[in-house]
Amino acid sequence: MKHRLWLFLFMIPASLCGQISLQERPFDVPYVPTKPEVVAAMLRMAQVTKNDVLYDLGCGDGRIVITAAQLYGTRGIGIDIDPERIRESRENAAAAKVDHLVKFIEQDLFESDFHEASVVSLYLLTSVNLRLRPILLRQLRPGTRIVSHNYAMDTWKPDDSTVVMINDQSHSVYFWVVPANISGIWKGAWADGGQATDFSLKMEQHFQWPTGTMILGGKEIWLSGIRLSGDRFEFTAKSEEDASLPRLVFTARASGDEMKGSVEIIRPDGRSTRRSWKAKRELRSAKALDAEEWEESPGPPHLGSLSPTIGSCPPLGLGRLRIP
Repeated sequence: MKHRLWLFLFMIPASLCGQISLQERPFDVPYVPTKPEVVAAMLRMAQVTKNDVLYDLGCGDGRIVITAAQLYGTRGIGIDIDPERIRESRENAAAAKVDHLVKFIEQDLFESDFHEASVVSLYLLTSVNLRLRPILLRQLRPGTRIVSHNYAMDTWKPDDSTVVMINDQSHSVYFWVVPANISGIWKGAWADGGQATDFSLKMEQHFQWPTGTMILGGKEIWLSGIRLSGDRFEFTAKSEEDASLPRLVFTARASGDEMKGSVEIIRPDGRSTRRSWKAKRELRSAKALDAEEWEESPGPPHLGSLSPTIGSCPPLGLGRLRIP
């Protein structure tokens, strides 16, 4: 009898063994549907419109992309590894008459391609978010919005958050905008009266919080008023040591290893001019946005050190919504 059993097992096709293994794989996240009130809050916070492409990673029964299609005419894609959830999502989309706007894919999130998304929604776990975080930063374009129900991303602090109250139970909603990577050494210039003014930037960055210095005319100037949202970047350079130098207010858009924008040159007498500028990043000088080792800039003596939570971090907008 034992010999027959071993022979039977030996004759099972390898492909079937793979199917059995796949089906027995435990899911990373238990299925818990998001309350409709929370879905509405997530879509409002992400400012979803008909022009967006919404990816729901771990879509469950499809309610987030279906609701977005119903309310805003948004095109949506739901991804889930559970075939039962995918079947249910497709049935729900057909019942809601939005199956022409949405589709559902049975797939492992960590093997999925969602680079075309302009909005990504999540209801996973913190541990899963952290595994997904480098993939999000690698695939998504700067300016892509991410919204998550209840679970954040550790050191990548959200740009905004809110709390939805339902029957005295709180539900957190977190929001991020994917930042451009502007870390590294940049060489730039602007033209003033036909004469080029060269400068360099040395930028450190931890997610959406950059710090840096400018070398201009042989002098190192600390940057202030730095703001980065998606690919939009602005900062001010003003020497604290030489009052005769102008205050420089830069705005730019970053695209890969290039930046271009305008600089307002404000002289000590109040006169100002505006010039176009552009810069290019030195090869291999950029660092990963989610690198755990982030060198804190010592900063000017009167400012002290900067860190992701002091000085460079924007205040977290905590709101509260109560649903009866």
